[in-house]
Amino acid sequence: MRELGWYLETFAGAQLRRYPLATLPFRVGRMLGLDLVLPSESVSKVHAEIYAAASGLRVRDLGSRNGTFVNRAAVQDAALAEGDVLHFADFEFRVGWSERAALARRPDLASTAEGDPRPGPSAEGTRELRELLEQEKVAVAFQPIVQLSSRQVVAHEALGRGRHPGLPEEPRELFSLAKGINAEAELSRLFRRKAGQLAARGGRVPMLFLNTHPIELARPGLVESLEELRTIAPRLPLAVELHESAHMLPSEVATLRALLIERGMALVYDNFGAGQARLLEIAEAPPHYLKFNQRFVKDLDQASAGKKRLLQSLLGLAEKLHAKTVAESVETEAEALACTEIGFDYGQGSYFGLPRTMEEG
Repeated sequence: MRELGWYLETFAGAQLRRYPLATLPFRVGRMLGLDLVLPSESVSKVHAEIYAAASGLRVRDLGSRNGTFVNRAAVQDAALAEGDVLHFADFEFRVGWSERAALARRPDLASTAEGDPRPGPSAEGTRELRELLEQEKVAVAFQPIVQLSSRQVVAHEALGRGRHPGLPEEPRELFSLAKGINAEAELSRLFRRKAGQLAARGGRVPMLFLNTHPIELARPGLVESLEELRTIAPRLPLAVELHESAHMLPSEVATLRALLIERGMALVYDNFGAGQARLLEIAEAPPHYLKFNQRFVKDLDQASAGKKRLLQSLLGLAEKLHAKTVAESVETEAEALACTEIGFDYGQGSYFGLPRTMEEG
């Protein structure tokens, strides 16, 4: 089976390399003869495979030792969408789509509805997603962010969940469906609005970190949705996360930062270190909070002196720019202690608490 136009891309040194997913399933591992060979002991012989399903592109871990991750979360079998950050052990790739490449191989695809040859959701999935959006059948889980020095909860990140009986709960899969009907921004706004309503009503959230979808930054409506949040929760401190895969010029980030400050909101760079370095953005539009990807945090207590020096220099840069630092995906007491000792301000991860809905406490 062929899925024209999809590819994986990664930086090798200073060069961007692309690996077309010309034939599916596309197998990844250390063993010679696979579609993508990663010569490292951290990668299993046959690590994972990317395959096609009725709902679109998916990745499946094949019992690897060091795991397969989509947007920082370990997965066994998960949907993939354009812009997702994919890790096989410590090798990082971004999932991409090239319409030009697809049409070069299959010119007949240009005549498809709306001119988009990407796999889309089924008609039934589209109808049910519309119901979810119109009837607001979503929930929000809140994950604590703690001050490392005191272990006190200082904020929560809002994480959307589906609540339609005919649709998946996980946001990645919902956004994959939403992409087929050009509704990613609408779904993202719905998750934020629901989070603001619950946090304002519950009174147990000291500060709220809210996610944005990368596509919102290229379309009108983001500022208006944030102003609506201010009406819903006028006194609640809010921080808006800029996704790592969002492509913006430093000047555009600076404009967004100014708009947030005008509305009493903070800017957060999410997943720092997972893909784009954002060093220019950090210099020209310093965030209020800088969230470090799990690759900096995992097994930090066992890290080499070189890795720790690099991390300390980045933390020092953040401090000079008055940006508070957050260690993501802290899973053990040893990692928490190492993050505290090396100078992180805050921590987030399963060690401090899993995401929970208001009903779960």
